[in-house]
Order: sequence, then structure tokens, then C-alpha cells
Amino acid sequence: MPTPAVLALVGALAFAAPVPAAPPAAVARTPEEASLLATDARQRDAVAKIDLKAIGAISHPNLRVNAPNNRILTREDLIRMVGSGEIRNEVFERTPEQVVITGDVGVVMGHEVVFPGAASEQARMYGAKTLNRRYTNIYLRGEDGVWRHLARHANVIPN
Repeated sequence: MPTPAVLALVGALAFAAPVPAAPPAAVARTPEEASLLATDARQRDAVAKIDLKAIGAISHPNLRVNAPNNRILTREDLIRMVGSGEIRNEVFERTPEQVVITGDVGVVMGHEVVFPGAASEQARMYGAKTLNRRYTNIYLRGEDGVWRHLARHANVIPN
């Protein structure tokens, strides 16, 4: 016969919320979508590697970021903050889940897992812990056919 502790544990597990599976990563259906997803990956790599030149090159002059630090950043703010360490992640993983292109506008949506650097704004706001985020990146294709990062929204998912 099960003990009361075992019965309580089984009962609690029966009502526990299931852990949602991570959505599958977006798969490009066209060369155009593949190009956009590659640009999104380069944008993440540039921030992760603190490559200010690459961030500047991929960013549209009118870039705006609705950042998880509760501020709206310009292209110049983003470059300055990555350079200073205010935006820094020891871990920065991104999984695009959806990609859509309408004309010369491309949208990539998905989730990110980051562990903020010790001196970053996110570490001061949320502490030294792994953060799960939702993100949307918007790109504009120029006359040269190159995607430029035009806008971003990222938010931390509460635990």
C-alpha cells in the first residue's frame, strides 16, 4: 500500500502543468526565406561576438529596438551599449520559429535563451540567471537586395 507521502506526490503530479515543448525551428521554404534567416543568424552572431562593425553593417540607419531593458534604442544606442558591455550575454541562443516576407519587408519571430553578462543592464534588472525571451526582428531589403535590420522587440518571459 502506498504511503500518504507517495499518494500526495502522485496527486500533485497529476495536476501539475505539463512542460511545453519548444516550438520547432523555422525552416526556409524559399531561397528568399533562407537569405532572411541567414541574416537573422548573422545579426545574433554580431551581437554575441561584440562585432560592432558587423552590427553597424547589418543595421538600417533607422533601426529601433524595443529592448528588454524597457527602453527604445536607436542603432547608435545599440552599438554603444554592446561596445560598453551594457548589452552583453555569456550565452545567447536564438531559435527562429516563423519567417514571413511581404514585398521587401521580412519578419522573423521566435525565442531566445540568454545568460546576461555580469555588468549588463539585464543582469542588474533580472539577476545572474538564464532568461527566456520572445523576439521579433524586422528587416527591410534594400535596392541592393541586402536585408537590413530595421526593428526589434524582445521581452523576457516571466518564470
